This record gives sequence, structure tokens and C-alpha cells, in this order.
Amino acid sequence: MLSTLWAAALVIAEPSPRFIQAPPLALMAQAAPEASPETAFQTGMTAFQANDYEAAITAWETALTGFEAADNPIQVTRTLNALAAAALSLSWHGDAIAYASDSATLAQTLDRPDLEAQALGNLGIAYQASGQFAKAVDTYEQALTRLEDQTESAAIAQLYGLLGNAYESLGDYDSAIAAQETSRTMAAAVNAPSLEATAQMNLGGLYSLQADYDTAITWYERGIALATESGFLGSAAYGFNNLGGTYQKLGDYSAAIAQFEQSLALATETGNPMLQATVLTNLGVAFEDTGDLETALRSHQASVAIARRLEAPRLLADALNNLAHTQLVSGALAEAETALQESVQLLATLRQGLADDDKVNVFDSQIYTYNLLMQVQVAQGNYTAALETSEAGRARAFVESFAADDTVSTEPKIEQLQQVAKRLDATIVEYAIVPEDDFTVQGRQRGQAGRVFVWVIAPDGAVTFEEISLAGVDLSLNDQVQQSRSAIGAYGRTRGIGVVQADSAPSTSYLNELHERLIAPIADALPDDPDDLVVLVPHESLFYLPFAALQDADGNYLIEQHTLLTTPAIQLLEFTLEAPTVTATPTSLVVGNPTMPPVPTLEGDLQPLPGAEAEAEEIAQLFQTKAIIGSDATESKIVAEMPQADVIHLATHGLLDYVDTTDRIPILGAIALAPSDTDDGLLTAREIANLSLDAQLVVLSACDTGLGEVTGDGVVGLSRSLFAAGAKSTVVSLWAVPDEPTAALMKAFYAELSQGQNKAQALRQAMLQTQEQYPDPINWAAFMLVGNPAPL
Repeated sequence: MLSTLWAAALVIAEPSPRFIQAPPLALMAQAAPEASPETAFQTGMTAFQANDYEAAITAWETALTGFEAADNPIQVTRTLNALAAAALSLSWHGDAIAYASDSATLAQTLDRPDLEAQALGNLGIAYQASGQFAKAVDTYEQALTRLEDQTESAAIAQLYGLLGNAYESLGDYDSAIAAQETSRTMAAAVNAPSLEATAQMNLGGLYSLQADYDTAITWYERGIALATESGFLGSAAYGFNNLGGTYQKLGDYSAAIAQFEQSLALATETGNPMLQATVLTNLGVAFEDTGDLETALRSHQASVAIARRLEAPRLLADALNNLAHTQLVSGALAEAETALQESVQLLATLRQGLADDDKVNVFDSQIYTYNLLMQVQVAQGNYTAALETSEAGRARAFVESFAADDTVSTEPKIEQLQQVAKRLDATIVEYAIVPEDDFTVQGRQRGQAGRVFVWVIAPDGAVTFEEISLAGVDLSLNDQVQQSRSAIGAYGRTRGIGVVQADSAPSTSYLNELHERLIAPIADALPDDPDDLVVLVPHESLFYLPFAALQDADGNYLIEQHTLLTTPAIQLLEFTLEAPTVTATPTSLVVGNPTMPPVPTLEGDLQPLPGAEAEAEEIAQLFQTKAIIGSDATESKIVAEMPQADVIHLATHGLLDYVDTTDRIPILGAIALAPSDTDDGLLTAREIANLSLDAQLVVLSACDTGLGEVTGDGVVGLSRSLFAAGAKSTVVSLWAVPDEPTAALMKAFYAELSQGQNKAQALRQAMLQTQEQYPDPINWAAFMLVGNPAPL
């Protein structure tokens, strides 16, 4: 089976009783003596409970007209919310949003937080169902604030469950688990078995998404048993579906099919077309795994038909992805590409309106549809189209943020990519890792690399393609990358470690092996002149690889043969190539060895960096300025000066593992600066991203500043944040850098820049000069240039 298959139970839906409450009889009697609107409302409730949602809407619209005529705003509010619930059950998401919004607004006017919370709950469900996940989270949180005077209630338990589902849609699994645990505990306390069972099964789904299958099965079985014995068959239907997905991940296909068939029967019995579509595509996946491609195709096609009728974009995108996978296995390549192109377009709509952090998480769970489309195009020999898809499948949130004004197309075209190579007079090498054929996608998990696709774009625009098989390799590609780092001593996480002597260095065999796998197959397409620029576009684990230190069979390092530049995506590089605004004498901001701040999550104190201080003072002299050091280098002072600087050099500790939790989506990374009365001295990646910079070069002369969390959107960390803030290029490190050789390298780098070299050539020469004095790669190969290579 080929890779990039959406797993069963991808969608953890909420089998929730909607936020409908029948109006108290006393209230109805007081509101309308003639009772006709109340009768119509009760008729609608009866129809709703019988799953006849269109009849319910007809009755409730009659009731709404009557309540409005009788000037009964309380009942108008309740009826609008009931209409929202019925519209949701029919997947009429636009109507549901309108009804729920009107209900919430009126409830707020009436100062009825209970009714407002009910309406906001359905509004959140509508937002989530239509792919507006961030809005759903915000709406559920608003609803919870309206009920803050209640310590425990079924409504609060349900809202936490819905909030957990929205977090899951955003890929924020930790927050999702916390919300579902709160929902489960509260539901048990108030004796709400349906909600408790739902939370248990949603917890099962979340653990399954993170490959903790034993825990997942335990939660599913508990939830199914509770739902069944309590008579909530709709909830049990979801549980059987998700349990089937877990068995499928474990390779027990007969058990998976049995669970799916039970789920489909209950979904049909309870009139749940969304779940029917989900289960049908999951059955298709399972039948494909057994080799029954004909039944698999029928199941997927039935799922696509239902999802299309329901106008459910995420469900339709998943069903099309799964259909395409079976078509690919069946050899129907053109049909598979058509399905995947539609799926990609649907996925793009789901990212619209999201903040950057949310886009990163959502795209991280969408990346494999792009990967599968790329495979289909390669199978057809359409290598340039596959390159376009490879580009489209990386740094999407980043590229979309640069093109937020809609004046720039975010859809990469081969002519655009070729133009970047021509403009830079560079050879561009783009890598794409393809998971092993037996990998089944679920959530944000990463499969082991089975193949690597490589495209080389020559300066004249010519494109060559190479497919590299990793079959028969003892170690996975991820492990080879890690071993290559370990082999050169890249262990530490703090700047200031001692120089590694050449005679004590571990074996560099992994550097040779990775050169043989990743560079040798394309060597003939690379330039002969070592001064010619080679742009590397890594993928996933390759972001961690020190390409400069890869060695050929003769022991030559790649940096000795080529001038290197790195970018997460060709399109992102293009955005950094706008004309520089620097003056003849660039303004600079140079910081070294600030008074170290306390770090709550770190055992012990950050050590002073006297070498970084000396480095900063020497570099400041080159720019005819004064280095900011010690207690003067406060976070507030540096942040205030950064927007005016053309060149920013920060020689201090980098904290890759520091987590900024000031927003819903945590971000890794911080730069250590001096604390003051107004700040903590930790300039986080999130804070950097919110700055407005015009710097042509930012150098983070610290440890691990080029690393971060590898996602479908590239590496999310300090370097990414600098580009988001407006920087045109960065020099960052791949490991904890030794103090003395780093100071020597940086001094050489700026000296070369002052002689008119472009930034990539200057970094190469600095590496070579440092290598003469400090031969081992740990002392010179950590730094890489990302972004615009133009001279200062």
C-alpha cells in the first residue's frame, strides 16, 4: 500500500444533544394564552427528536413568527437557537450561524447568560463544522464565561467537550485532552452519562491520534459500554467508528471492519449522515488494506457523495484523499490527481481566516494530501507539477502570511520557481521526504522516510528530478540525521562549551553516508565553481542536517565545494528578495553577553558568556558602533532599537526548549537578554514575530537558534519568527556553538561582508577560515544562512 492515507477516525465528532431546552410550561402559559406558538414549538421538538429536521424547522419557523407577534423575546431566543440546532443537524451551516448569532445577540440584550451560552454553543458547533476552527474556540470560551457563576452543570461539561473537539481540529492535542478530561469529570459529577461517554470516546480518539493505542482502546471501550447501557446509540456509533480506526492502525483489519460496520448500522439507524460518510471512507481504507479494491472504491465513492451533499469541506477533503489513494493503488492515476486537486483546494479554504499559529497546526494535519498528490504526479512522470505541489505543501502558513493582502499569488507555479533561480543565478535543490508505503496518516504523526524526491533547478531554469530509495538502509533517515549530528559532537544545548579537538571527534561515517544518499545522486547537476550559489530547500528532519559538513568519498566537505543558502520554501525566499532599503553605511545593533535572566523551566542559572562579549565588541568596532553588554542589554532596550537596525547581531544564549504559553498555541524558543523592572529578559519567538523589523541581516550567535518544532509548515522557532517580523536574512545555528571558534567565525564573516562579498559567500569563507584553526565540524559547521544572500 502506498503512503499518505488518512486514517480511520480522523474526525472526532461530537454526538452531542444540541443546546435545546424545551420552554417551561408555566412560561409558555404566561407568554401566549392562545398557545399556538407553544404548540408549534412542541411540534418542532417532537419532529427533531424523531430526526425529522426539516419538519422541525417548518414548525419552529411558525413558532418564531407567533412569538415575535406576541412580543415574547425569551421564546424568540429559544426558538432561534432550536432552529440553529436543526440547521446543524442538516449541515446547513450558514443558516445555523445566522440563527445562533441572532439568538445569542437577543439573549445578551435580555441579560440571560444561560440562553446566550446555549446559543453560543450551537454557534461554535456551526463554526467548527464549516472549518472556522479558531472562531469555534473563541465562541466556546465566550459561552463558558457566560456560565461562570455555575460550578458544575451538564451545559458546562458539554461546552468543554465541544471546546476539546475544536482544539483537536486545530491540532492542539494537549489543550484538547485537558478540555475533554474536564468535560468527563464534570459529566460524571452531574450524572450526565451521554456527555461522560462522549468525553471518554473523544479521549480515545485523541490518544489514538498520538499513537497511544492501548490507552485509546481503553477509553473507547469504556465510552461505548456507557453509551450503550444508557441508551445513547448515537454516541455508541461514534465510539465504534473510532475504535475501528484504532484496530486498523494496529493492523487488525477484520476487527476494524467489524467495528466500522456496527458504527455504520447505528449511524443509519439514528439518521446521522455525517457519521455515515465518515464510516464509509474508513471502511474503504480498511477494505483497501485487505486488498479488496473494488469494495474500497465503492465505499469511498459513497462517502464522497454524502460529504458533497452535506457541503462539509473537511469531511469531503478527507474522503477525496482516501478515494485518490485507492485509485492510485488501482492504477487510475488521472482520476486520483483530479480527486486530490479538489481535496487540496478544500483544505486551503479551511485555513482561511486563521491566525498564523492556528494555520501552522491545521496545516500540519493536512500535509499528507499534498504529499500524496506529489506522488501521483511523479507516478505520471509530471515532475514539474510535482515540484509545484512540493512547494505548495511546505511553509503554507508562512507564505500565506506574506501574501495576506491578496496581491500575491500563494499558488506556486514552475515559472515563478524558475525565475527565483534565474534572479539569484543559483542552483536550487528541493528535497521532499515520502513516507514508507505502509504508513497510514493520523493526525500529525510522521511516517518513516521510504523515499526522497529531489528537484534541481539550474540557473537557466532547467529542472531535473531524482528519486532516491531508502530501502535496505539499517537506520531510518531521521536516525541517520541524528547520528550525523552526534558524530560531530552536537550534544549540548548551551553556548560556551569547550572547543572539540579533532583527535577526540567521533566517527563521521554518517556524514559520508548522507552525502552519498542526498548529494551524490545530483552531483552532476550542481555547479563546478565553488563560489556559485546553491540554495537548499530541506524537508522535515533534513532541517536538522548540517549540509555544510557532509563529506564525499574523498573526505571533502560540501562547504568546500559549494556556497550554500537555506530556505524553508522557494516562495519564501522570493519574498525576501525585495530591494534593500539600507543606506551606504548600514546601521547596526550589536549585543553580547547580557546579564542572564532567570529561566523558570531551567535547572540552574544561565552561565555568563565572556567570549560572546569579546565577539560583540570586536564586531561593533567593524560597524563603528558600541556593543550593548551586561545589564545594559535589557529586553526592553533591545526590542526598542531592533526596528531601526539594518544589521542585528545577538551573541547570547538561545533557549530552544523555552515554551511561550501566553497564547492558546505554545511556541518554542527564546533569546536571553538582561531582565529589567518591565520585562523578564526572555525575548520569545512569539514576541519576535510581533515586532516590525526592516533588518537585512539578523545574526543569532547562540545555540540551536536554527532549530525548533518541525511541522508541515517547516521549522517553527526563532528563525521563522524573525522572517515573520520582516527580516530579510538570518544566520542561525544548528547546535550549541563553542565560544572561541564562534567568535573567530563571526569576525571573519563580517570582515568578508565588509569587502563586498554576498552573505552566502561571506559565511562560506568564514567557515573555511575557521576550519583551518578549528578543524572539527562542531567548531565551524553549525551556522547556516537563511533568506536573501545579497551583500550589505
